[in-house]
Amino acid sequence: MSDTKSHRAFWFSLLLFTVLTFGLSWTIWIFGLPVSNWYLVAGSFAPTVCGIVVTALFDGKAGLKQIMEKLFIWRVNPLWYVFSFGSTALVVGLALAWYRSIGGVVIQTNDPRQWYLAIPAFFQILFLSVLGEEIGWRGFALPRMQAKMGALLASVLLGLVWSLWHLPLFWHAGNFHSQLPISLFLLQSTALSILITWLYNASGSSLLLVHLFHTASNLTLGVLPILPQNTGGDLRPLWAAVGLLWVLTLSVVIGSRGKLGYKEKPWLK
Repeated sequence: MSDTKSHRAFWFSLLLFTVLTFGLSWTIWIFGLPVSNWYLVAGSFAPTVCGIVVTALFDGKAGLKQIMEKLFIWRVNPLWYVFSFGSTALVVGLALAWYRSIGGVVIQTNDPRQWYLAIPAFFQILFLSVLGEEIGWRGFALPRMQAKMGALLASVLLGLVWSLWHLPLFWHAGNFHSQLPISLFLLQSTALSILITWLYNASGSSLLLVHLFHTASNLTLGVLPILPQNTGGDLRPLWAAVGLLWVLTLSVVIGSRGKLGYKEKPWLK
């Protein structure tokens, strides 16, 4: 394929993936959420479904095989598992410690003695939410984007798209997104997008590690009392957590000289 055709295929595949993902998710969320929360689950699977469809259209069996192989990359440095499971919990824990030190009061909605309940919650988030996203965002889109524009720019743009994809949830009264400023969520998602790219590249393109990190991050918000519903509407601890998250993110960017562990290679081997 010529460079011109390859360039066109790159942009068209990304555009098709984005339009299909937003169209499917937003249609389900806008018209289905008032009826049942199962529509939230259905809408969250659009990125993965669309990523698989568009991969099949443009890369065929080879592309699908590559995605499946990346889902089972587990032989990595154990420190990446520590980072995946514990980094966001540490960030939120530090933010809550600061908040309490200035007199902030939080409502502990989870009994620490029932810590074991976090295990089934983890798998629920993984299989009913995160699995529906990451094959699309990081399995399909990220490898293409960073091959064309570099890891950092790709991460920032993908983070913005990822944030905007959630927009309908901010107008659903029963969803925690409705309690958050969009600007805070955008900053959080962009930082997480950069960290996920770094994790993906440094772990040898492990989509497994990406899924674990995303799931652990979501679980942290459900387990630790940092959301507005736990602080009487006070957003300061959440802003502090996002600030600390950006300190970590900028440290990674500077430490990797903006490359985020990426070594130039085509998205399809």
